[in-house]
Amino acid sequence: MAMKPIPNKCIWCLGEQSSERFNSKSHVLPGCVGNKRQQVLPAGIVCDQCNNFFGRRVEVALINDPIFEARVGILQLRDKKGEFAYNHSPLGVHRVANMEAEISSNKVTLITKYEIKGQPNKPHEIRNISKSKDYSKRDLALLSRAVHKIAFESLAHSLFVKSGLKFEHIDLKNIDIFDRSFEAIRRWARYGEPQGSVRAVLRLQKFDEIKTQEELFQWGGELRYFQQWFCYGLNLFGDWYIMSLTSAADEADGDLRTWAARAKCAQPVWMVGDKLQAIV
Repeated sequence: MAMKPIPNKCIWCLGEQSSERFNSKSHVLPGCVGNKRQQVLPAGIVCDQCNNFFGRRVEVALINDPIFEARVGILQLRDKKGEFAYNHSPLGVHRVANMEAEISSNKVTLITKYEIKGQPNKPHEIRNISKSKDYSKRDLALLSRAVHKIAFESLAHSLFVKSGLKFEHIDLKNIDIFDRSFEAIRRWARYGEPQGSVRAVLRLQKFDEIKTQEELFQWGGELRYFQQWFCYGLNLFGDWYIMSLTSAADEADGDLRTWAARAKCAQPVWMVGDKLQAIV
C-alpha cells in the first residue's frame, strides 16, 4: 500500500501542478529493459520536463554500460515485448553465464562465457563475449546520475505507489521526500551540480554464476539509516550500487568509504567518482 497521496509536485524540480505539466508516467527503471509495469510512477510525481530530460540525457548512460547491457542481454530483457517475463524461454532451455571484469585505470574489460543448454536445434551452445569501455569523467558522472535517479524514484514509488522497500529502523511514513535533506541528490541527478566533480557511488560486483531464474529478474532497493544519512542499495539484476541520498556533496565520498570499511564486503567494491577505482 502507498504511504502518502500523490503530491502533484515534482520530486526533482519541486514544481507544482499550477506551473508544471504532469501528463506522463515515469518509469523508475527504463521501460526498454522490461519495466513496463513493475515500478512506474503515475502522473503527479515527476513533471513532464524532468521525466523527458532523464530519458533523453541521463538514463542512456546506464543502458549502454557494458556490464548492465550484458546482464540485460543474458536475461533477455531487451526484446520486442519489452516486459519482465519468467517463462520467456522455451521449456527446458537453461542459460548460465560466468562473468569476469577487470579494471585498469578508468577502463573496464568484461569477459562473459555464455552457455545455453536444451535448445531444440542446438542442445549445447557456448558463446564468449568480450567488451571493454574507457570511462571518461563525463561517463562516470552520467552513470552516477542515472543510478541516483533510479534510487530516488524507487523511494518515491514506495511512498506514493506501493511500499516495496526493504528497510530497518525507518518508518516510511515519516520520510518527506521534499525535505531539504534530499536537496544534494536532486541537484546532482537533475542538474549535475556541483559541476566539475562526480558524486560518489559504490558498485559491488557479484560475478559468480548467473542463471536466468526468477529471482534474477528481481530488482529494487534497500533503504537504511547509516550514521545520520540515508544509505540506499540499488540492485540491478545482481549489479549492486550503494549511495547516500542525503550526504552533502563534499561528504558523499567519505561517507561511502566508511560504509564500505564497516560492511566488510566479500565481493569487489568499486568507487565510481571522479575516477573509477577498486577500494575493497
